[in-house]
Amino acid sequence: MDKKAYLEIAKIINTHGVRGAVKLEPWCDSPDVLKQIKTLYLQDGTAFAVSDIKTINGGFLVVSLSGIETVEQAARLKNKVLFAKREDIPLTPGAHFICDLIGLPVIDAVTGKQYGTLSDVMQNTVQELYAVKTPEGGTVLLPAVPEFIRKIDEEAGIFITPIAGFFD
Repeated sequence: MDKKAYLEIAKIINTHGVRGAVKLEPWCDSPDVLKQIKTLYLQDGTAFAVSDIKTINGGFLVVSLSGIETVEQAARLKNKVLFAKREDIPLTPGAHFICDLIGLPVIDAVTGKQYGTLSDVMQNTVQELYAVKTPEGGTVLLPAVPEFIRKIDEEAGIFITPIAGFFD
């Protein structure tokens, strides 16, 4: 499967009921994003049309996939990662897929100094944090807010304006 054409979007974490539905842990900004996708794929390319999808407690989703009609069939999918075609995932203008940002250089927007590369994006915080791996091997956490992030160019890098001492 072409990793550029398809993106990981969810993991099947369990079965749900006896008619073949599966419980998903969504890996997108919101479960509502996944609800808009009509076809999901396994890593081997197997495609499933989504016939029913609903949110349950804790932000998980229950999904009915074409061809999966029994709890036994659903159980064989447990712990499998689901993918979606990149073009099927809605992306608001100015937004980026995290996988496209990882590995980009983090550059001072004023001086052009490269501070390191983006190694992770942490989303389970009050605000997103960018983990910047420095050339010395350390990691600096940078709040992903307009005060610091000036521009993101997927070809050139992430341009920032850090406060004094941030990378010292």
